[in-house]
Amino acid sequence: MSVASRRHSSSSSINVKDCPNILLERTTTTPRRTMKTSFTSSSININKNWIVIIPLLCTIVLNIRNLRLLRKISVNYVRRVALLTASSAASLRKAEVIPSNTCLTTDECDHARQQIGLEEFEIGNFSEYGCFRKGMVAYWGRPSTSLHMKEMYAALDDKSSNRIHCNHKRPQNTSPWPGVSWLMSFPNSGTSYTGALVRSSSSTATATNYGSSNTFNRMSKQLFDWSTVGPFMTDPKSSINGKLDISKNGTYVLTKTHCGGYCFGCHPKQYVQTQTEFRNDCLTGDFLDEFGGKQKTMYDASIVDKAVHLVRDPFDNVVSRFHLKRNQKQGNATWLAAYPNSIEGFRNFCAYVNTRLHSAEENFPVVGAKSNANVLVKYREKIPCYSDFVRYVLWHNHAIETIDELGLDHLTLHYEDYGSNHRETTVELFQFLGLSLESKGEEFHGSERYYRDYFTTDDIQAVQELLRDIASNENWNLLRRYFD
Repeated sequence: MSVASRRHSSSSSINVKDCPNILLERTTTTPRRTMKTSFTSSSININKNWIVIIPLLCTIVLNIRNLRLLRKISVNYVRRVALLTASSAASLRKAEVIPSNTCLTTDECDHARQQIGLEEFEIGNFSEYGCFRKGMVAYWGRPSTSLHMKEMYAALDDKSSNRIHCNHKRPQNTSPWPGVSWLMSFPNSGTSYTGALVRSSSSTATATNYGSSNTFNRMSKQLFDWSTVGPFMTDPKSSINGKLDISKNGTYVLTKTHCGGYCFGCHPKQYVQTQTEFRNDCLTGDFLDEFGGKQKTMYDASIVDKAVHLVRDPFDNVVSRFHLKRNQKQGNATWLAAYPNSIEGFRNFCAYVNTRLHSAEENFPVVGAKSNANVLVKYREKIPCYSDFVRYVLWHNHAIETIDELGLDHLTLHYEDYGSNHRETTVELFQFLGLSLESKGEEFHGSERYYRDYFTTDDIQAVQELLRDIASNENWNLLRRYFD
């Protein structure tokens, strides 16, 4: 083996048989280069006295070389340990700068994983939302289904060790204001009017769980800087332009949520929910991410301070849902002709809906019915659009229980009171939210939308029986006014 090859192999040992070559290399040099000729002692005419001296010199030279090599390795090792220690300390110092309760955006997640030394970064549809790690890889997940969201929320505590600076809660070092007050409403109960009234009468912003439907420049605008998962601004353009205020101390931002179990004409398994499923749906929404994709999201219940529970006459509510369906069918002339905007059109539509899911309903009893009967079967021949009344009463049962479960200060508001006593109803709402009533605001036209005449006397009696059969005691106390 040549001298040159030995220099590139730190693991090679130095043999005594190579010693003459080493000596010659060290002693027969020119000012500019080392002689590379390799030969052995047998090719040299040397004095016998050197036979004793050469092995001794070889031993000395070899020991010096090994000592230098050992010293070099030791110094390099110490330097590397020092560098790694300094690097780790620097990473920890940098990581401490990131607020521990912040939900990171994709860019922030990428930056944070570099600070803590993670090698790779991936964005995609994962079962966890936001910024988390698995081994040496950082991920930013945007779940694509509500099932993923429920799995993530239920297991968040178990996965917290993998999460990178994100727990969906209000950071302890931030102001508690403004607070969040849910506007909990079964769809078509007056949600849009109530939100518009608050914005127009107080110049105060409102919020929503459903950021994908409320965008500016094709992006959702989060209500709080520290929560990328919601709630989101209802009118982001006006808020960004300073026309609506959200910074007042002692106030609560009215935040729309429809919770769950309100689907129209759907399978019973989609609206007969457990209390946990309903509560989680109250916290769930969506938004448009920086790529323009609609993503499901969920925030922590601790963000919510209060709730406005909005209730509407069940008959008006169900007919309004039919009107919404007609609006969704605009452009479908055949469908609109079959179900015109009239009493006859409504009843024809309900006759169609009532026959769609008989087999599913027969094997799907509604939990909580006082009569222990399958109400879906019991009332389907008696009530137009009977399943929507079932959804309606189940929804309000769950809303009341969710408010109690979360210990929320709440205000029950009946939509019809805007028509019968607009001033007092508005003042009560604004006082509950800590807002000042600056102007008359949005006019109310709901008094023109009463649809009791769409139902016969027998229909009304059967609806009353259905509601009393399913409604909790607290819920029936809210609904009985519509039958007095």
